[in-house]
Amino acid sequence: MQVCWVIALSLVFLYYAWIGYFYYGWLKIPSDLPGPLKNRRYVSIIVPVRNEENNIVSLIKCLTTLDYPKNFLEIIIIDDHSTDHTYDIIKDFTKLNGNIRYFKLDNSETGKKSAIRKGVTVSRFPLILTTDADCKPSPLWVKTMVNYFETNSVDLIAGPVIMEGDGGFFNSFQQLEFFSLLGSTAGAISVGNPVMCSSANLGFKRDAYLENSDPALKKVTSGDDVFLLFSVHKNTNRSIGFLKSRDACVITNVQNNPDDFIKQRQRWASKSIHYTTKASVFTALLVFTIHFYAIICLLISLILPQFLMIAVFIFIFKSFIDFPFLYSVASYYGKRGLMKYFPAIQGAYFFYIAYIAITSITCAVNWKGRIVKY
Repeated sequence: MQVCWVIALSLVFLYYAWIGYFYYGWLKIPSDLPGPLKNRRYVSIIVPVRNEENNIVSLIKCLTTLDYPKNFLEIIIIDDHSTDHTYDIIKDFTKLNGNIRYFKLDNSETGKKSAIRKGVTVSRFPLILTTDADCKPSPLWVKTMVNYFETNSVDLIAGPVIMEGDGGFFNSFQQLEFFSLLGSTAGAISVGNPVMCSSANLGFKRDAYLENSDPALKKVTSGDDVFLLFSVHKNTNRSIGFLKSRDACVITNVQNNPDDFIKQRQRWASKSIHYTTKASVFTALLVFTIHFYAIICLLISLILPQFLMIAVFIFIFKSFIDFPFLYSVASYYGKRGLMKYFPAIQGAYFFYIAYIAITSITCAVNWKGRIVKY
């Protein structure tokens, strides 16, 4: 029993130190306000799509009404073998807007990573921004990202992605989880140990991508964002920044179907087995281990009640760092009200993390008509 307590204390101490490190990084990032655009820069926006007939119209309307000079902008849509009416919808828009360029992946190319690479290859401009078909960028998104490139010596920018949905536990769970990922993304980049980012809101210099995109990971169909992040981080001649700005937000919707939600998270988690940086590997192992250990202690307590105290101890003391961190991030983006769900979500999170981590490795995921397993 004493050994079990030592393990629990060690895990809590490591979690406090590591997540506190990210929290510190988040707090020290200044809020970026997009003043007047100093220099107009040519920008290519790349959007990979697959079976997005229900989302693509909304996205294109957002992109064509951005607060940025249209003659300095091109929108590149790369179709990853859609089987619905995505092509027909985009074709109509290309007739009305000369800024939109549409390409299809060859039969030998599949996956989001291939779509991003093709988009970069056919792009005309030196600055690249990426987003997803189910997202809605802020009207000032491009302007704010370009200003950050102008005022900071960076080669890659991770921008904020915010999840929105109606009230209720399930939707609030997704939104708060996204804020935890956002805070960790920002804080880790700030302290120089990046662990994740999202291609739903990513900016990079075209030459940095061509220099650092890792062809050895081509077999991994996803991870277009995080593996580029790791590669740029390892390159001592390149630098990374996180743009802490409400005007740079990209909005995405919650998953309405629990099954779709689980499959999406399994797909995200499955690429973690290919992580190569010490910070990313340590973070993934630490987060899984502390949650899994608490669940094991809770299950053992059904036979040996004294183990319940260990599970309760981990839950309470883990919350002492999670709550202020989440509160700070959610408040910054105007979602403080979500924190009323924190106790219930924190409890459910232990089971959720353990389940997603295990099944992402052991189970294949059906995503948009494809079986995805890494």
